[in-house]
Amino acid sequence: MSRRRYPLETLVRLRAHRTELARQALLEKQRATRASRERCLRIEGEVDTLARERGRQRSQLLAPPPPGLDWPSALAQRERHIEYLAELAEAAQGRLQQARTALAQAEQEQDAARQAWFRTRARQEALEQRRDLWRREQRRAEARRDETAAEDLVSARHRPLAPS
Repeated sequence: MSRRRYPLETLVRLRAHRTELARQALLEKQRATRASRERCLRIEGEVDTLARERGRQRSQLLAPPPPGLDWPSALAQRERHIEYLAELAEAAQGRLQQARTALAQAEQEQDAARQAWFRTRARQEALEQRRDLWRREQRRAEARRDETAAEDLVSARHRPLAPS
C-alpha cells in the first residue's frame, strides 16, 4: 500500500481548512444548544404562567357569579376553565420534557463537536510545529553550507599553488 506524500505547506493548509470546518460545526452546535435552551426557558415560563393563572382561578372559584348567571352554572364554568388550564399545563409539561431531552442531546452533540475541534486544532498545531522545526533545520543546514563554503574560500586563499 503506497501512501501519497503531500508537501508540508499543503498539509498545513488542509489542516487549517479542517480546523475551520470543525470550528464552524462547533458554532452551529452552540447555536442549536442555545436555541434548545431558550425553547426550554420559554416553555417553563408558559408552565409557570399557566400554574399562576390556574391558582388565581381557583382562588376566585367561590367568588359571587356575575349578574344574570346562577351559582351552579358559574361554578361549573369556572371548574371547567380550571380543568382546561390544568390540561394546558400538562401538555406544556410534556413539551417541556421533550425540549429538555432535545437540549440534552444538543449539549452532547456540542461536546462532541468541541472535542473534534480540539483534536483538529491540536493536529494543526502539531503540523505547524513540525513545519517550523523543518524550516529551522533548513536554515541551520544552509548556514552550515555557507560556513563551509566560506572556510573553503579562506583556506583556498592561503593554500600555496602547486607547481605544475
